[in-house]
Amino acid sequence: MEIYGNKEAVNRLTDYRANGRMPHSLLFFGDSGTGKRTLAFYTAMLYLCEKDGEAPCMKCLNCERTEKRIHPDVIYIDGEKTSVAQLREILKDSHGASVEGGIRVYILSEFQILNRECQNALLTYLEEPSDKVRYILTASNKNGILPTILSRTALIRTYPLSAEECEAALKKAGASEEAEKFALTYKGNLGQALKALENKNTGLYFAAVKEYAEAVLKGDEYAALYTLSKLPQTKEDKREPVRILITETAKLFHDALVAAEGGKASCGCDGGLSERLAKKYSLSLLNELCEITRRFSDIAANVYFNTKSASDAFTAGIFEKVKG
Repeated sequence: MEIYGNKEAVNRLTDYRANGRMPHSLLFFGDSGTGKRTLAFYTAMLYLCEKDGEAPCMKCLNCERTEKRIHPDVIYIDGEKTSVAQLREILKDSHGASVEGGIRVYILSEFQILNRECQNALLTYLEEPSDKVRYILTASNKNGILPTILSRTALIRTYPLSAEECEAALKKAGASEEAEKFALTYKGNLGQALKALENKNTGLYFAAVKEYAEAVLKGDEYAALYTLSKLPQTKEDKREPVRILITETAKLFHDALVAAEGGKASCGCDGGLSERLAKKYSLSLLNELCEITRRFSDIAANVYFNTKSASDAFTAGIFEKVKG
């Protein structure tokens, strides 16, 4: 298992293991795509590795099965797809004997979206921890998590890579031609960059972003709304097209502001388009547009948001500013 970046997180985990202080429960929190799930399984290896000394060894049976996601005592729970009843049923067995007689590890992803009842179900087990059970939580942010859970959990933040590190990782993954562009566009977020490279619609999304920005330059709100209406749809996540358009448009305006202040556009999908935006609009207006698009990017980053309401409000906010 290769971990890119997150050196501080790895150092903390290594220190925990070396000093025999592995926490009973941990929370990895950070933007989607910054390595939380990888670190969660890496931590499971630290709990289960059979070798003494430096761990995880990556070679013992426990490490190999954990890396392949097939270890019977590493239970992965997808927070987006788990109800209160399902979570209670899963946790009910957590204090029983593990399959192989050692430690049982529960990984709960997207924990921040679980409602209070679900979180309280876990809290019961955190308050009376078992020596044979460990809990690893991941979350895009910790704001939606009960303070009583946070107080009983070791908190470790994850971060994007530098653009150079991300580019190197993308090249290693086989994306040599587009590595630099995607590393900059996704601001070092390796997970998002890899997802975009694998998505056959990514080129269409970027084309839509440019079309949307052209509509803004022309002051044509109808054209902008039309661009939104014909975004390619996906079965896996119907929110993804709008999420990408909003976040990538925000990057274009960010780059436009940087260009207007004499800097170089670096993270949007079209530097030339950002420079045109910078020439057309005043510095104060670009600041306002950046604030609007940043706010909507935060909304779009949530797992659940209303695509129609968000996209309509996003467009209305932009054109209210550009039309004065």
